Amino acid sequence: MGEQIRNLAARLSAGAATEYSCDTHSSSIRTVAGPIPAALARDLEAMASVHQCDTACLTGELLAAAIRDVISALPDAVQQQIHRAKAALASAEAEAHREALNWDPGRT
Repeated sequence: MGEQIRNLAARLSAGAATEYSCDTHSSSIRTVAGPIPAALARDLEAMASVHQCDTACLTGELLAAAIRDVISALPDAVQQQIHRAKAALASAEAEAHREALNWDPGRT
């Protein structure tokens, strides 16, 4: 088990609330969807019920911790590739945002 998952398990065991991922209005939060086996989805729902938190929020916490753990376990070269890809994605997103702000519907 990775350090981030271990920390999350400890927080949940201590009754601590989930972190930032339930702030759905923040520009630093993205919603993602992905398939998981039905049995694991039931486990997730049961965990959320036991810990009295929203299933989507718990999903976000688990996914964030797992992503951090996986990235930290990858070789440095792969981590650097991920870092470069992340920067390229951020740049493309910023450019798309700038284009949307510069669009002038009055011009033909």
